[in-house]
Amino acid sequence: MTHDADTLTALDPAAARLWNEDEQRWTQLTFVEDDPLHFDLDAWIDVLERTDSTAICLSAGGYMAFYPTRIPLHYASRHLGERDLFGEVVAAAKQRGLAVMARIDPHAVHEDVREAHPEWIARNEDGSLRRHWAFPEAWVTCAYGAYNWEFMTDVAREIVSEYDVDAIFANRWQGHGPGYTDEAQALFRAATGRALPTSADPADGEAWRAYTSWRRNRLSALVSHWDDAVRAVDPNVRFVPNLGSFAASELDAEVVRRHVPFFLVDHQARNEDEKQWAAGRDAKRTRALYPHKRTGLITSVGPEQHGYRWKDSVNASAETVSWIVDGFVQGAFPWFTKFAGRIHDPRWVPAVERAFGLHRTAAPFLSGARPAARTLVWETAGLAPGRERHAADGAAQALVELRVPFEFVGDRGTGPVGEEDAAVVLLPETSRITADAAARLRAFVEGGGILAVTGAGPTIDGGTRLVTELAGIEVAQWRDGIVRNNYIERQVVTGGPLDETTRIVGGTRLATITVPDGARVTWRFTPDHPDLPMEEVYPRSAAHDPAVAEVPVGRGLVRIVAFNLAELYDEVLMDDHLALFADLLAENGRPPAAVVLQGAGLVDAAAWRHPEGYTFAFANLTSVMAMKGQQREVTPLTDLRAMVDLERVGADAVAAAQAGLLRVLGLRDDRVVTLDAVTDAGSLVVDLPAVKELGLLRLEW
Repeated sequence: MTHDADTLTALDPAAARLWNEDEQRWTQLTFVEDDPLHFDLDAWIDVLERTDSTAICLSAGGYMAFYPTRIPLHYASRHLGERDLFGEVVAAAKQRGLAVMARIDPHAVHEDVREAHPEWIARNEDGSLRRHWAFPEAWVTCAYGAYNWEFMTDVAREIVSEYDVDAIFANRWQGHGPGYTDEAQALFRAATGRALPTSADPADGEAWRAYTSWRRNRLSALVSHWDDAVRAVDPNVRFVPNLGSFAASELDAEVVRRHVPFFLVDHQARNEDEKQWAAGRDAKRTRALYPHKRTGLITSVGPEQHGYRWKDSVNASAETVSWIVDGFVQGAFPWFTKFAGRIHDPRWVPAVERAFGLHRTAAPFLSGARPAARTLVWETAGLAPGRERHAADGAAQALVELRVPFEFVGDRGTGPVGEEDAAVVLLPETSRITADAAARLRAFVEGGGILAVTGAGPTIDGGTRLVTELAGIEVAQWRDGIVRNNYIERQVVTGGPLDETTRIVGGTRLATITVPDGARVTWRFTPDHPDLPMEEVYPRSAAHDPAVAEVPVGRGLVRIVAFNLAELYDEVLMDDHLALFADLLAENGRPPAAVVLQGAGLVDAAAWRHPEGYTFAFANLTSVMAMKGQQREVTPLTDLRAMVDLERVGADAVAAAQAGLLRVLGLRDDRVVTLDAVTDAGSLVVDLPAVKELGLLRLEW
């Protein structure tokens, strides 16, 4: 049965049979050309059963087909012979009740395609056809023209017509640069009146800005086109584009709403200098853009150093388990990927089995829940590498260390500013926000929220600074260059660990601010003074300019740290700056969280809410290798105590506790058990069992 595109576009995306499943654990198998000679189906059925996978993503076609395609120029593996490798695995998966996603890869083609259709091949700026950078026998395709819009559409239709699949998954579909084909040039010129930009154009100039906008529209239209095409064959089948942790922002929001059933974060493992909590961070970044779309985290069984590309290798088991656990604690269902069907090194199998087993245990308390973090971190969608990215990472690092659950929110998202749990918004060094975003933040603060700003604060659409518009804090100067040997001096007693000193390190980029009457200044900058000769290293006058201050606005507060606290924390991880973060975020002197975890260890915590319960979950990242992989082992945590503020959890929890009906659950030896709890001064006190990779505290009423 077929349907016209207009009818399909109006269909409810939730109607597809796959996407309403609460619990998803995905296996992805990316075939290589000689797999038809060696593939062991029984071994992979064993993997699916050991990992309790609910779904599989499987190489089907595009650059190379692993089924007997009938489409001219659709290259099939030369080892396929009479075999239908893709079909065999699909049938085995369906017999076991698994969902199936067919993977296609349109980014490259073989020589016969170049000969027949050179217009499909991307060109270099000089007009020459573009060979593949890693495999020169192949050619790179242009994402914007007929190859994707016609040829790959036919491939997707053929797969959906011939096989019982639930979705088509496209990898490397966005293209690699402008393409510079005649068709791409014509399309771009028709839309903008310009030629495609080249390296001779300024990177931040009008030509490249026009290209970025056009590319977004063209790729958004392609996603719509592919989704409509497969749904015309079977209305239950969906198209799923592979998107990185920031690429979700590259698509038109309405296209995402109508045509993208869920997001996949393609951050498969740590890169060279990434922290272990990067998995959960990127899960939250993607969820922040579209909070009502489900998100999965793709994890490779091997290392992910992009400069070396060890694609058929194995990560340390502890690294793989921690990466997957941190992802699902922060709301991304688990998905692992293996390149090549032959299992040369089976050590990854127990690691995935372990991580997926922990997900199976935790899933009833996480699936279908909504975030309940009281702290939000403002982050601009599509944040480019540089100072603002470092600031965002520094803020996230601090919150992880403070064990404060947090969510990202920003100017593109429909994120949770103003929802019932949100109490604090942290806005690390950011250059610019929109007027609409500023209005949202004003409403949040005037309604009783705390806005914590580091640096000089953003301008509103390039004009007035937010802190000036919102709180009357004037910024006379932003010293963007490196300031050496800067300090701040405490002005009041805060009740925290910094009360033991009067002076701590300040920043390396400073804002000169004045604050309105009624402001409370807690720290001031010491005047500049030299750092050599040593005999000259002292301030010549008293501390004067405000460094940390808060201003009442409506029923809320605006707080500012007038230096690059977040960027600097990402760089140097200074303990006093972590304490400053804790003061900056505090609600009435208390951490901005419903659950405070006491005891040693590094954990990445999350808070989740159901109508019938509240979950505090955390990934144990305690390891000497947590800041740079691979992890060798995770240190188990003992003597952990959770202090639960029932009022912050909610009225249902308070009522259930008062009636003696509150159930407290946790994990002991990977099993859900009932835990003892006592009430102390309005807090529920729970001693947790020893924690290996995953900690869980569940309150039910």
